[in-house]
Amino acid sequence: MNAIPASLGIYSVQDAARLTGVPPRQIRGWLLGYAQRKGKAPAGPVLRRQHELRAGELALGFLDLLEVAFLGRLVRAAEAQGRAPSWKAIRTAAETARRVLNTDHPFAVRRIHTDGKRIFAEAQQATGDRALYDLVGDNFAIYDVVVDSFVASVEYEEDTPRRWTPDSRFDRIVVDPRRAFGRPVEATSGAPAEALFDAWRAEKGNAAKVAAFYGTDAAGVQQAVRFTLGADAPLPMAA
Repeated sequence: MNAIPASLGIYSVQDAARLTGVPPRQIRGWLLGYAQRKGKAPAGPVLRRQHELRAGELALGFLDLLEVAFLGRLVRAAEAQGRAPSWKAIRTAAETARRVLNTDHPFAVRRIHTDGKRIFAEAQQATGDRALYDLVGDNFAIYDVVVDSFVASVEYEEDTPRRWTPDSRFDRIVVDPRRAFGRPVEATSGAPAEALFDAWRAEKGNAAKVAAFYGTDAAGVQQAVRFTLGADAPLPMAA
């Protein structure tokens, strides 16, 4: 897989949590590992991160972000069935995926769609994890729904992810590590969603005026506003 340039698409833990819906503590655990009770060895990380710590802080790359998003969807699907996968089960799945797909970032590549069933079935058999059993049982019905929705949100070039739509409700807002340093942008204009929101607020909710300035349309501006605020947040003023 061609590497995404390391200088592009750098995200803080809080950025990643906002974009993926995965709690910050879980993101740190997946990428840094967990300290355990006294007398027990630390639990190593599940994922292999793209970047070294920066000033002691965790920074995610674009591929890290996608892997967190993928695992987050799987964990939420399992929790909806009544149980979460164990740390051992997630770690086993990640190790199996790296081996089978021969990449450090297996949950980011398109092949997880075609080979993931075997990977997670193997991890379930190795660990006996009930949550993974729920995901891969019944002809992989739940797993297929999760993976199909994730793959549909990512634009690939062959096997390599190029950009991602983090929220299907806002299909004009995309994350592309080659645009605006990986910040969420409105697809038509390429303007960061936050910049469109700030302009909309400065123009007292005049989406058409903002759209004309940035070279998009009012619908794109409105999506940027809603995405930035949060889908369920009230608008601070009438648009």
